[in-house]
Amino acid sequence: MTPALAGCEQKAFMTEKAPPLSTTIGPPATLPAPPANTPPPAPVQKKPTVYRPGWSPPAVLDTALVLNGQPYRLHVRAETDSTERLKTTYQPYAGHFEQARGYQGRFTFTLHDGSGRQVFRRQLRKTDFFKSAGGDIVTESEALLPELLAYSAPFGALVFTLDFMVPDSDVGSQVVLLLDLTGRVLRLSDGRGPGSGPDCDPALTTDGRALLTGSELLRPHQPPLRLTKPDADLAGAFLLSDTTLLVVYAPGKSHLIQSPGAPETYGRTPTQQQLRAPNAYVRHTHNGRVLSRFRYGGFYEELGYTIPRHYLHGTATHYLLDEQRGLRLVPLAKANLPTEVRFAAMRPYTPPRKPAEVRFELQSSGSGFAFYVDTTSQVPRIRYQRLEY
Repeated sequence: MTPALAGCEQKAFMTEKAPPLSTTIGPPATLPAPPANTPPPAPVQKKPTVYRPGWSPPAVLDTALVLNGQPYRLHVRAETDSTERLKTTYQPYAGHFEQARGYQGRFTFTLHDGSGRQVFRRQLRKTDFFKSAGGDIVTESEALLPELLAYSAPFGALVFTLDFMVPDSDVGSQVVLLLDLTGRVLRLSDGRGPGSGPDCDPALTTDGRALLTGSELLRPHQPPLRLTKPDADLAGAFLLSDTTLLVVYAPGKSHLIQSPGAPETYGRTPTQQQLRAPNAYVRHTHNGRVLSRFRYGGFYEELGYTIPRHYLHGTATHYLLDEQRGLRLVPLAKANLPTEVRFAAMRPYTPPRKPAEVRFELQSSGSGFAFYVDTTSQVPRIRYQRLEY
């Protein structure tokens, strides 16, 4: 792997035209003839086009829940307040200031118990998410409907994700919101941004005792486990099991790159030592302890970093694709002992497919691969083939 410069995401801020009004036109009326020598009527001035960035019709979620063994009804409403305009100044790059415009938005969360009694009603505004999701993005975004991720009994909280998107672009951000059963905001954390960022989707363990966000691992009654490092960018993270987590880093901290005659961009210049050192870590979700470390390479695509992976129930193992080397196997029972199977150690696939083989596909930056895993073998026996797309 050689040092590489990763270009930064270009923010494309565009506004959305308001739809034209629907009108009904009747038959033309008979008008009297104008008097002689009457000057022609003045041309009708067209009204300027109206732009309404960030406006959207109300959206509602209404669903039944079982919380702590009891029935509840959750009602969530997202709506735009077109009477309150928002304007925010931001810097797309150093020394250059621009303004984002939009409308206020409101998110109302209401919970009723099985008898219909209101347990809580909590309303948040778009401006409450400026710090968590970026004031410029939130300002221009529509008030999109929050998505219920899960309920965690150990946290005593409903977990939501809220997306904010600049209209007509792939620029956006996500917030993870925790509301307790009184409607109190327990925490706002960043999720996975749709336009960039690490391969790190918010997820809750099946026992509800650990919540992965876009940059940290949350545990009840414990300080957040931050996944960021000063000398590397967080490239991706995902839960392996209720007790283990994989975290991958891109070595070299992002910094501004200025070249004569070229636009400013961001990139990394890792040292040779960083390129040789482990960049993937298996960590325990309860205490954060590092169980194993190894060298791994995913790839960058248009919308961020990707860790191509597949979990195979038959072998209880996660398979990570490194297109330069082969597969990294992380078994659930021995997450502290991951193994690597190089392409050179795999046999190319030739028909027929064996009865004990399970097939799955993984996509890399350059091509796709199909893998055939023998689920009855104690030693990894894998055949592979390159795919043409």
